Amino acid sequence: MICIFDCETIPDIDLIEQTFDVTGDSDLSIIKAAQEQYAGEKNTTFLPIPYHRLVALSAVIADEFGRFIKVGDFGEGRDDEESIIRHFFRFIEDKNPKIVSFNGRGFDMPMLLLRAMKYNISFPAWFDQSNPMLNKTKWENYRQRFAENFHMDLLDSIGSFGAVRNLKLDTLCTMAGIPGKYDVSGDQVLDLYYDEKLDLIKEYCQSDVLNTYWLYLKYELLRGQLTLEDYYSFLESMRDKLPKRGYHEPFTKAINKELERL
Repeated sequence: MICIFDCETIPDIDLIEQTFDVTGDSDLSIIKAAQEQYAGEKNTTFLPIPYHRLVALSAVIADEFGRFIKVGDFGEGRDDEESIIRHFFRFIEDKNPKIVSFNGRGFDMPMLLLRAMKYNISFPAWFDQSNPMLNKTKWENYRQRFAENFHMDLLDSIGSFGAVRNLKLDTLCTMAGIPGKYDVSGDQVLDLYYDEKLDLIKEYCQSDVLNTYWLYLKYELLRGQLTLEDYYSFLESMRDKLPKRGYHEPFTKAINKELERL
């Protein structure tokens, strides 16, 4: 089984109030004041990883060969951070899937591990030095960089071409004929959350994992791990199983255009 995942976060208001000397008339205004203060010092509004609170974790689930099965959210119907993390970690513990991400080693997994410490969540699979899938040595595991049988971070994998500088998922997708960010972008998530539009955030997160999944198929095709026939077959499977959400039309159109090249 393969799990292609992505996270959406907002700044942790409780931690900000404890560590930043800022004020405001709402949680949103306090967060933005902290971001401005941090930007004045570090030239970026992107706060350090411990300040990121998880609000959505979406995934494409594929079979062991890469054939699309479904896209959805972790959390078992609950939206609180602790439930989402517990569900995701339990899934990995139970299924031992290959996981695929874009910058998952640089952001998503460190963020999830740090936030798990807040809730006293155990995740021994991440620290296991054995190989649960291949039953071999300790030298390959989820944490090992470039151990593509366990965690394939496409930013690392594609960056190994020598093109890692300013490598963005949206740019890669646009170049490759994949929809990319067609409606919402990551910098809108904070305002969407405080506008109580969590469903739109989840839809955006799902569209990002669909982008990542398609890019993963192209990478596997490039390195000879996927035949062209299987690539087109997997795209057809994705198209036919897409939920009727906002991303359905742009992805269906893009897939049909790609299939015409066959």
